[in-house]
Amino acid sequence: MDVSIFGMPRNAGFDLFVIQQPGKPFGVSWYQTDVNADSRGFGQATVRGVFDVETFSVSPGGTTTFAPTHQYHLGLWFNDPSLPFNLGCEPGATSPIVTPFNGEQHAGIQVLNTAEFPVNAGPLSHVHR
Repeated sequence: MDVSIFGMPRNAGFDLFVIQQPGKPFGVSWYQTDVNADSRGFGQATVRGVFDVETFSVSPGGTTTFAPTHQYHLGLWFNDPSLPFNLGCEPGATSPIVTPFNGEQHAGIQVLNTAEFPVNAGPLSHVHR
């Protein structure tokens, strides 16, 4: 999967996740890669894996149990929670909003997603091997 971003804050880091639904609460989500914007706000990443209509997660037991669940959407989060706060992306917030969407579980808010697709029919549901 090739992912490109543009028009982003310069020299900023982002974290790409495959997610169940594009908006909160996002559902089952799994980290894919970092995407870094350069001095022009452009970034690119290539991820190898199986990303298609048949990809799903399941947890039949253990500490968390859930039925087979597809993740057809993509979401991109600011790696640093202070960046969107300092850019004014969190109106009314008195401190940066912290989400668990990076390796340290200390990321910023979601900046991009695939919400132009229906919740149960994200872009990965249209990929067939």
